[in-house]
Amino acid sequence: MQLSEMHTRCGQCHFNYSRIDTEAWGRFSSRRIMCPICGWTVYEEHRWEENGESVLMKRNEAQGFGAYRLIPPGGYTGYNAFHSEPPPEVLNNIKELLTEKGWKGYLSIWDSKEKKAMLVTGHPLNKFDLVGANGSK
Repeated sequence: MQLSEMHTRCGQCHFNYSRIDTEAWGRFSSRRIMCPICGWTVYEEHRWEENGESVLMKRNEAQGFGAYRLIPPGGYTGYNAFHSEPPPEVLNNIKELLTEKGWKGYLSIWDSKEKKAMLVTGHPLNKFDLVGANGSK
């Protein structure tokens, strides 16, 4: 698989590296595209014919209302998207995990008026405790 087959341009905020995840089972496959910045998501299901051509069976596209990644201490998780405006309790819970509970990751929210995603807390590259050249964190 080529690197260019693993990402595409977002249809909402136009970020160049929206992630493409795929699954295959027998003659069927699915593809999910999700922007880790704004949460825009596309889901497709395909059926593969004997001649190698694919037939699109289902396609859904959802506006993003933000995205987040939560990595618990000593663990790993993927990216997640909001497909409706998240309630304040959800945002506050994610903020608490990232700022007070030692989790890594980030939280961004889509601003419909400005038509862009705003980073609320954390950092998309904040996956590990990085140690500086002098040994300090």
